[in-house]
Amino acid sequence: MELLNTINAPEGYCGIVPGRNILYSSGVGDWKPEYVEALTNLLELAKSFGDADFAYIADPTRMNPIIRKDTSVAFVELHVALENAGCKAIAFLDGNTAAMKLQSQKHQNLSDAKMQVLHFRTSSEALEWLEKMNI
Repeated sequence: MELLNTINAPEGYCGIVPGRNILYSSGVGDWKPEYVEALTNLLELAKSFGDADFAYIADPTRMNPIIRKDTSVAFVELHVALENAGCKAIAFLDGNTAAMKLQSQKHQNLSDAKMQVLHFRTSSEALEWLEKMNI
């Protein structure tokens, strides 16, 4: 997917979906807590949305399962940071990977965040869902 203001790193990339108030990230390989903390920088990109609702699409399909507890805690904190920044919904592109779907749902549950969260197979499905939410 083509993105605006793309931030690239060895562990993945993130940016803004053109024409939409949507942050997007895609991870690769083994993740450490500092990678998740760096991903929180994508919230700086959300400032360009002003007071408008925004959403986040996360693509973990090329990530390895998260086995470190400190990395898992960092992802829980990311959910909280997203909600505190005004994120209204998260779309996970993990519908084809049961293990990642379970992990992302666990992080959401542990965060106590109230954002709407759904899991999709494709970015097109996620974008359609978010469009129905006027995001």
